[in-house]
Amino acid sequence: MDEVSNEIWIESFFNKIKKPYPFISLFIAVIIYIIYWFLSTKIYYFPWDFVDRLVVSTLSILIAFQFAGIQYVLTKIKKDFNGLFLLPNNIDSVDNVYVEFEKRFYGSYWYYVIVALVIVPFILFSIINIINGGNTYYTLEPTIWSFLMDIYNNVVGYLMLYLLAIILWIIINIAWIFIEIETGRFRKLMEVNVFAVDKIGGFKPLRNFILKYLIFYFICLTLAIISYISPDRFFSYESFFLIMLLILGFYFFLLGLSTIQKIVKGKMKDEIDRINEEYQKEYQRFMEIISKGDNEAMEKDLNRISMTLETLNNERERRLQLYDNTKGYDLMTAIEFMGSFIPPIIALIQKFIPIETYLLDYLKNFYNNFYPL
Repeated sequence: MDEVSNEIWIESFFNKIKKPYPFISLFIAVIIYIIYWFLSTKIYYFPWDFVDRLVVSTLSILIAFQFAGIQYVLTKIKKDFNGLFLLPNNIDSVDNVYVEFEKRFYGSYWYYVIVALVIVPFILFSIINIINGGNTYYTLEPTIWSFLMDIYNNVVGYLMLYLLAIILWIIINIAWIFIEIETGRFRKLMEVNVFAVDKIGGFKPLRNFILKYLIFYFICLTLAIISYISPDRFFSYESFFLIMLLILGFYFFLLGLSTIQKIVKGKMKDEIDRINEEYQKEYQRFMEIISKGDNEAMEKDLNRISMTLETLNNERERRLQLYDNTKGYDLMTAIEFMGSFIPPIIALIQKFIPIETYLLDYLKNFYNNFYPL
């Protein structure tokens, strides 16, 4: 079998520099911002006003956040994959979940398909816009600096989309693991503790990981909406694309929690079924002794079987209660998810209805009514 690299270029980049990746990511953001500022001093139609500074700052922060987030997530998965999915540490079979994940994540051609599906439509729409007479910095001001600005702006924009495609690829692969586990392929490998304090079989670290990744994901979408969508082009491919990513994030959240719930409940159901089988065996022995009629001679066996039946019944009721109370989420999980999901929604609404404009108009009218000129 061909060797599959276990790193993408972002991991190799940070590993070669051997400096803390958050600082390197921040440095990249500063460089992006400075280059934009420098070009603004050379181009008349790039005035570097508040809106330009806001968009450039948001885009620079977004790219830094994407670099750091991707590195963190991949490092976390590599270091604690078995711990996240409650897999034993001595798996030597070809069914090792991480081996499957690694082969798919680093070696599948679908990675290139996802990247192409994210980036190519934006390239095509940009070309169509130029053909139809859309403005670029060079068409407005045909200088070498405007030409460089067009190139640089496109490179930065497509870099952001490329990093977004990697983030999307990570979500798809984690979702694939959930689906594989849910369908039963890897379920037997998982060590589920139905009596864990977290009430979800010991899967709290995995649930927290899902939440952290979604918070990172939705922050990226919020920054992308602020930096990429303009109010006069709200009904555009960019808006449709980012809305679809929002829906995908919501689906990923539901898939992750429902998978955890199904795994834990499936484990409980297996144990309940085994208790039922033992109960039926003991009950059958109990009935056989009674049917013989010599109850006094078999009193010791009857007492033992009765105690066993009572114990099995109590254990069954205990597990049934746990089964009914097991959920993949709790109140804090729901609050944290909604807290991360709402900001991109607000950003979208703000792009469609410029809230600050209406707020300023309202304050001006309010002031004029009380203090007329």
